[in-house]
Amino acid sequence: MACPSCTDINLSFARRGRGGYIIGFLGLANLIILISIGSAQKLQLTEAATEFRNNYNSSWISIPDSTLRSTQLAKQTPTLIKAKKAIDESYTKQLQTPFVKSKDETKMYFYRAVIYLDYWMMSSYNSSIFNEISANGEEKMNEATFGSFSKCLELDIKKQWTSDIKNKMMTYRNQSINVGVDNFIKKNYENAFSSFKMAIEMYNVLSLTDTLAMINAALSSEKLKKTDEAFKYYKMCADNNYGKGAEMYQSMIRVLNASDKKDEEQILNIIAEGKERFPKDYVLNIEEFNYWYTKGNNEKAQLALENAIESDPTNKILHFNIGVTYDNISNKYHDENKHELAFQYMNKAISGYENAIKLDSTYVDAYYNLGALYYNQSITYKSVAGDYSGDKYESEMKKADDMLKKAIPLLERVLSFSPNDKSTLKVLKSLYFNLDDMENYSRIKKQLESL
Repeated sequence: MACPSCTDINLSFARRGRGGYIIGFLGLANLIILISIGSAQKLQLTEAATEFRNNYNSSWISIPDSTLRSTQLAKQTPTLIKAKKAIDESYTKQLQTPFVKSKDETKMYFYRAVIYLDYWMMSSYNSSIFNEISANGEEKMNEATFGSFSKCLELDIKKQWTSDIKNKMMTYRNQSINVGVDNFIKKNYENAFSSFKMAIEMYNVLSLTDTLAMINAALSSEKLKKTDEAFKYYKMCADNNYGKGAEMYQSMIRVLNASDKKDEEQILNIIAEGKERFPKDYVLNIEEFNYWYTKGNNEKAQLALENAIESDPTNKILHFNIGVTYDNISNKYHDENKHELAFQYMNKAISGYENAIKLDSTYVDAYYNLGALYYNQSITYKSVAGDYSGDKYESEMKKADDMLKKAIPLLERVLSFSPNDKSTLKVLKSLYFNLDDMENYSRIKKQLESL
């Protein structure tokens, strides 16, 4: 007779057994699905890697001849597009169901980065790709390239891909610079700007600073009148000590002045920052002068010029420019019939030109400008004399003649350096005529007619 308890045990076992088989079957199905997805991912990753590694050649980028480069580019484009399609499919599945093995995920991010980077570089020479990338937005490309490189480095615990990334970043950075320069020369500033920005990002991946790419990005964006971008990259250059003295600060001020949304406070802040970093560089004092002069604040403008002289007292060009500046202010006040004020600035201008000549006795421009100043002021004195009569009239006319006499040796000095300078000869001819010096008038007239 069978034991009831034994039967119960068997039945219970059977139930558990059947239940176990059912559970086992469901688990196996899920496993099969996971394996299928994983296999598809690996298959597409392998396809992408194979197409890129074995069939794609990026050497077209470095071909200097544009015709040969275009021919090679046409051959390589379909292969890269195929590789991109495969890596896109692998990446999409990765987002849905991540790779089981981290090494496969690391590999996927590496190839996604390099494929997208080459695709991006190709856009500089392929309008349809350029339009596609432009439509998708730069943010997406940054994520697909540099974001993927960063992710790869993060996952690459065993440093399997680190060396490859470094080598590719260095190579691609150089290629990107070359592409940028090529486009800049062709005045394709949009593509040039894109290439230089890419080079910066490549160095960023390696935690390096690329001031060459920064300055070129700044120049390209300025050509495009993208003043915000130009300011950004000039500021990067300044922060990384690129350029001579306050050169980058001068560039920042230039693009700020060119901006539609001109920020006056920001201009003053940049001037102040630059002067603090480069206290002996007079160019920012000149910028400060220009700022206050355009605002009509002559007091602050003069102070800026005085500070400039203090910073570089032996700079002949600075003294000359100060002469030019005060000369222009003097003429402005004459035009406004503010003659007394104009004569004050005239004396400042004379001092500027004379100081430049003291520093360089062969400074032709300083001689000419000073001679021209005396000549122009003689005309002004004659104009002022017309408002008077008697002794006052005679006094003003004498001042006019004195100015002409002062101009003569200066302009004759210019002629000694440049005997065939027509401008100087014409001024001297008029000058001698006004002084009734017919002998010298005839000499200059004859010399002028012989040219």
